[in-house]
Amino acid sequence: MAEVEILFHCFYLQFGVYEGHPILSLRWPLTPMPEPEISEAYGGLVFNIGSTNTVLIRDEGLNILVDPGILQLGRYGAMQKRLAQLGLKPGDIDIVVNTHCHYDHVECNYLFRGKPLIIHEREVEYFHRLYWPEFADAFLGIMDVEAIRGDKELTGNVKVIETPGHTPGSISVVAETPEGRVICAGDAVIVKEDLLELRPPRVVSLNYDPEMAVESLRRIRDLDPSLVIPGHDAPFKP
Repeated sequence: MAEVEILFHCFYLQFGVYEGHPILSLRWPLTPMPEPEISEAYGGLVFNIGSTNTVLIRDEGLNILVDPGILQLGRYGAMQKRLAQLGLKPGDIDIVVNTHCHYDHVECNYLFRGKPLIIHEREVEYFHRLYWPEFADAFLGIMDVEAIRGDKELTGNVKVIETPGHTPGSISVVAETPEGRVICAGDAVIVKEDLLELRPPRVVSLNYDPEMAVESLRRIRDLDPSLVIPGHDAPFKP
C-alpha cells in the first residue's frame, strides 16, 4: 500500500501597502478565505505569496512528488532540507505530478530537472497560453513531460484521474493507503467547503469552467475517499 506524507502544508500571505510600506500580513492555510475588504481597505494595493500543499507518495519503491510548489521553496533550500528529513535528495524523486499549471504548483519543478512529469495534455496547451514562453520553458520545458489524456496508473496503488474545471486539464492523484483512499485534489478542491457544498472552487483565480468543476467534485466525492488533501486547505475527511 502507498504511503502519503505532506511535505509542505499550504500557506498564503497577503500584504496591504500604505505609501509603499507593507503594513498588513495575513496567514491563511485554512478556511475562511481572506475577506475582499482587505483589498478595498488598501485601495487595491495588495499582493500575496502562497504555495499549495506539496505531497510525497511512496509506493513500490517509487517516490512520487505532487505539486512541488513555489520557486522560493527551492531557492532558499527548504525543499532540499525537508526531503533530507525523510532521507531523500531531489535526485531521489522518481516522478513529479503537476495537478495543474498555476505558478504556485509548478515553480519548484526546476529542482527536478529531467524527471518524468505527469501533466494533462490540455494543461500543457493552457500553460503556454497562460504564461510567457520563457516561463513555460523554465518550469515545464526542463522536465521529461508525459502529457496524458484520461486516467493513468502510476503504480499498483497510485493513479491519476481527470478532474477538470478549475483549469482545462486539472488532474488529481488517488492513493490507496493502509488508512484508506487518499485523494490529492490540487485546486479541483481549493478549500474543504468546495467539496462539502459542491461549489465551484474560488480563491484568487477564476475557474476555466465552473460547471465542469462541480462535476469533478462529484467524481471525487463518489470515490468515497477517507482523506482529501485540497490545494489550499488542511487535509480533511469528507
